[in-house]
Amino acid sequence: MPAAEPPPARARDWAVAAPHRLASEAGVQAFAAGGNAIDAAIAAAAVLAVVYPNQCTIGGDLIALVGLPDGTAHVLNASGRAPQGVDVDAVRSAHRRMPESGALTVTVPGVVDGWHELARRWGRRPVAEATTRAAGLARDGVPVSPGLARGLVREASRVAADPGTAGIFLRDGAVLRPGDALVQPRLADTLDLIGAGGPAAFYTGPVAAALVKTLQQNGSAMSVADLAAHRSTLEEPLSASFGGETYLSSGGNTQGTFFLAGMQTLDAVRQLLGEPLDPLGAHAALLAPVFVRLSVERDARLGDAGSPSSAARLGEVLSAGFAQRLAGQVLAGSPGPVPRSPAAPTPSGDTVAIVASDGEGHWVCIIQSIFQGFGSGILDPATGVLLHSRGSAFTLAPGAAGELAGGRRPPHTLMPVLVRDAAGLLVGAHGTMGGRAQPQIHTHLALQLALGRTPVQAVGAPRWVVGKGETGTPDGWAVLIEGPVPAAARTVLAGTGLAQRDLPANDDLVGHAQVIRLVGSADQAATPTTPTTLPSLVAASDPRADGAALTGAG
Repeated sequence: MPAAEPPPARARDWAVAAPHRLASEAGVQAFAAGGNAIDAAIAAAAVLAVVYPNQCTIGGDLIALVGLPDGTAHVLNASGRAPQGVDVDAVRSAHRRMPESGALTVTVPGVVDGWHELARRWGRRPVAEATTRAAGLARDGVPVSPGLARGLVREASRVAADPGTAGIFLRDGAVLRPGDALVQPRLADTLDLIGAGGPAAFYTGPVAAALVKTLQQNGSAMSVADLAAHRSTLEEPLSASFGGETYLSSGGNTQGTFFLAGMQTLDAVRQLLGEPLDPLGAHAALLAPVFVRLSVERDARLGDAGSPSSAARLGEVLSAGFAQRLAGQVLAGSPGPVPRSPAAPTPSGDTVAIVASDGEGHWVCIIQSIFQGFGSGILDPATGVLLHSRGSAFTLAPGAAGELAGGRRPPHTLMPVLVRDAAGLLVGAHGTMGGRAQPQIHTHLALQLALGRTPVQAVGAPRWVVGKGETGTPDGWAVLIEGPVPAAARTVLAGTGLAQRDLPANDDLVGHAQVIRLVGSADQAATPTTPTTLPSLVAASDPRADGAALTGAG
């Protein structure tokens, strides 16, 4: 895309939002030290790897989407690969499907390299500033937040099963409670090593050797060569139009493709109906089949972009023809039957999102993850590193797009989002946790904003998502509905043929969203009558988490 005009002056010239207040405050400190939005996001990401270990650690993966002052945008894919030496036949012999946790689910962690690549390419401050701040919190201890405490209760048996996790998260035989001190001295030491030695301190040397030793003892084929070979890749974002705006997200082995396909489909539905779509009203009946269909397509098509079977299947989903056909089927009430699928537990932790922007025109959304709550459930006691379970997303079906193979990236739920206005100016950064439901949560946000809601209103609005693998549903699909969702939406969702499962208000299963939007037009900025006519950054942090959305001028 051609370079956009330089961004106008802004009344508030920085913003950061993250799902834990300490992380947002770390972003503010990075701005105060002269950093830009990328530095602020890295600072927040490093803190989250300490305070939210149920959702992300330095033993996990990262996908980022960065927008620059010249109007361009870039995806940094820091997801890791399966061990080159994995014996797929042996895994198939021992398992009907990929395990949900354990050493076989651990791919090379990409977070550390991702931080350094973001800083090297677009940041101003050294990553050591972020890791030093995070190491101090790990060494001194932080109070267990309500969100972490909920995760510990949900995953108590998994936490107790591993000596490494039990040593950190249990006290007197019980999981830590809200307000208890979470102290991680070995993780602090590892963060200090990374600060001093850069990514090499994680991917080679004693840290890598310790991680490999623990993994191999638990049955993994991971080697020190696998860790040393890891590199993040720079990729082009994909895009789709909706309501006069352009949404950008990641492609490749991430599910951003399917969010964008949904937005194109719903834009066609919106135009055919001639009215905006309300996800909390009668239009919920149109959204649900789109969510189901694209989830099915995701399972069939998504995998490592380097896999011919995956790459060949992805292009069609973003075509105009696919969107028009699906829109027509949905409006005709014939999108196809609800598919049957094997039951599988719903991920209970998995991901954090950080969004940041500054007055120079930098925008960034970082998504980093450990996948299931507490990931693989393996914490290396020598380094304090809790390892993710992204490899559990592989399939063992021969020839499938997401088939397990040595050196291959797994299908990934992570999908950062940026938004351009009709003039091509970057005006938004959206991120969320939510596992497989991330495209649906992003769709709720986009539709709420299109209805004229503020970012705070859009993030705080009740949500419903279509979930796969819910207990008690014979076909494995159900609509998960927060308590405050209005009766109008509940009534039409009941007619979709999907089972319903009620959730309390502000439930973790419908995601933790973070949003920043530029509010106000360049035309207003050219002839301001009051300071409030200047474009300004408005940020929102999901009330379902423990975060904060902070803005200011520096």
